[in-house]
Amino acid sequence: LAQVLRAMPRVKTLNSKKPPAGWDDIEDDMEEFTSRMREAVNETHEGKRKNETLWPIHRINWERSRYVYNKFYRDKEISRDLYEYCLKEKYADAALIAKWKKPGFEFLCCLASIDKSSTNFQTTSICRVPLKQRQPGPQLPSVSAGCISCSSQEASRFGGPIWWDSDRPADLVAWAKAGCPTSAYQERAAQKGGGLKRKTEDSDHDGGQAKRAAKLAQEMDEDDGLEERSAALRASMGIE
Repeated sequence: LAQVLRAMPRVKTLNSKKPPAGWDDIEDDMEEFTSRMREAVNETHEGKRKNETLWPIHRINWERSRYVYNKFYRDKEISRDLYEYCLKEKYADAALIAKWKKPGFEFLCCLASIDKSSTNFQTTSICRVPLKQRQPGPQLPSVSAGCISCSSQEASRFGGPIWWDSDRPADLVAWAKAGCPTSAYQERAAQKGGGLKRKTEDSDHDGGQAKRAAKLAQEMDEDDGLEERSAALRASMGIE
């Protein structure tokens, strides 16, 4: 219950503080996150283990917090006043963002994954163990968070944690040991505000390369045709 309450924005009242300038630019996105969170909280628990009902909540909380984090630190699109307003009103998880600022925790999925008191052996969740250090075979999500890996190197390739339902390579351990090569999986799995811009740029770049290749091929065809016509002209004039 505490995790659910922490993930929900404060209820607005007549005494609520007026949002700072720039709120109108992100309000629709914030409302969409809130709506998704509400649906996740109210979703039926039938056929699910208790912890599994929290997985979508952790994921939405991460995406919403990352959205605000990127808007302020990466994209410089919101003011500090608006950023702090989002933290205070719980539109972003301040405690989770504080962890992202520490080396090795840049893509931490949730605070539950590093809460040693919640595990039987007083350890962090399996998602904190880099994939290349694990045994080969299917990689299951952590029980507490639904995250397969939020290790910095691996999560950075996906623009965020590798969740239980993320599109991913079949053999994650082999992929990690190969150096986490980028692929279509990362493009499809990139979280909003994380990898979408990069994906668009890559597509534009690929499109530019295709156009240049087609133009070069056309020029080569034209050059071949010119050479043939020149040879025919030289032959008609008796020139070898």
